[in-house]
Amino acid sequence: MRTILIRRLGVGSFAKFVGFANAIIGLIYGILASFGAVAAIVDQDSWNFFAKVGASIAAVLASLVIIPLVSFLVGWLYGAVLALVSNLFLRTANGIELEVEDLGEAPAPKTK
Repeated sequence: MRTILIRRLGVGSFAKFVGFANAIIGLIYGILASFGAVAAIVDQDSWNFFAKVGASIAAVLASLVIIPLVSFLVGWLYGAVLALVSNLFLRTANGIELEVEDLGEAPAPKTK
């Protein structure tokens, strides 16, 4: 066991980490939302076939692009604010100690 002391979080790297985690969750939500959107579009009686196909494609693309993008932006902002607030607490508390265990190096891959 070895103890390390964390005195500061990198605001940019922590914000990017939280943003990407939220984008992955947003992608999962976007996939689920696209099923609901396509079902609602297909249920429209007043639209013709081509309008339904076009709207379905637009809804799927929007839910697979816009929802993860917005999730990333919200997560990035949340991560940046959280890192800034955490840095204030870390400064006043003189850091936080973590105990880590060194498991050694991973074995090298075997080559022929």
